[in-house]
Amino acid sequence: MPDPKLTIYAVSDATGELAISVATAALRQFRQEGVAVLRRARIRSLDRVAKLVREAKETGGVIIFTLVSHELRDGLLDLAREAQVKAVDVMGPVMSVLAAYFDTTPSDQPGLKYQITGDYFRRNDAIEFAVKHDDGQGLETIEQADIVLLGISRTSKTPLSIYLAYRGYKAANIPLVREVPPPRILKSLERKKLVGLTVSPEKLSELRGTRLARMGLPRTEAYANIEFIREELAYAHKVFQEIGGVPVIDVTSKAIEEVATEVLTVLGL
Repeated sequence: MPDPKLTIYAVSDATGELAISVATAALRQFRQEGVAVLRRARIRSLDRVAKLVREAKETGGVIIFTLVSHELRDGLLDLAREAQVKAVDVMGPVMSVLAAYFDTTPSDQPGLKYQITGDYFRRNDAIEFAVKHDDGQGLETIEQADIVLLGISRTSKTPLSIYLAYRGYKAANIPLVREVPPPRILKSLERKKLVGLTVSPEKLSELRGTRLARMGLPRTEAYANIEFIREELAYAHKVFQEIGGVPVIDVTSKAIEEVATEVLTVLGL
């Protein structure tokens, strides 16, 4: 049984991702450990709402919910008030403001974001493309990419490719290895597709050292040596210059979402 004072129920009539995200983002503002965030997804009946409120009452938890149904939102708030359970309606106020702004009534239909649409298939195709064109693979079809990421090892190329694919963009990534000529096809690709990634030598040395430690190897390996890394980065920048017109983004201490936004901005996508 969760600690009765440290349980947050992230409740939704769809997948619960938004409720989880809101709860997690809010928790980062507190130095509180041992908090259980429990997902309660696809809550689409008053019976399930009542059961959820009883559970929160028993555990002493709080509820953060993103229900789109007006009936379920009101029902949960009424039941929570009667049971003296704290509940926060994330979706309701936003929908009320937009309903007034658009002068129309919302659909109250849960899960619309996840219905199969053209976007769904496009995103799946992009993810499959990113996997097949990871780490320099699939060069024979790389011209089909919307974005081609270039950089040395551990500059977030793979996770960035996958994140961009989730956004619907076909992303490929090519590693730049010192003293190894880059693929010839790079010079024939449209410049507007290419983006170079760089990072501070100190941060990269730290990341690589951690990776070596996890592999049971000494941190003194050349892979994590800061001078070796500086030479790698210098080589990468030389490649960027030789290709010409390649925008370069520094990924040091940036979240993938932030880097992705910069990539899309510099490419005008």
